[in-house]
Amino acid sequence: MSFFTNDINESYITKIYEDLQKEQMNLMNELKTNTNEESINREKDITRQISLINTINLGLMRLRNIRKKSNGI
Repeated sequence: MSFFTNDINESYITKIYEDLQKEQMNLMNELKTNTNEESINREKDITRQISLINTINLGLMRLRNIRKKSNGI
């Protein structure tokens, strides 16, 4: 039994990209509003997460572009 029934196509890649962009915006807003004493450690964690999301999104766009190019779309 497979839980993953979605094909990895352009619309699926775009959906993941958009979801990660929303999460990145939430993290950036949290970074702006975080004012407590533990904020330095939390800021580092948030910054790492934002960096990883950027890396993933860059990879997703590269994958999408390669697939478009190879399918002649």
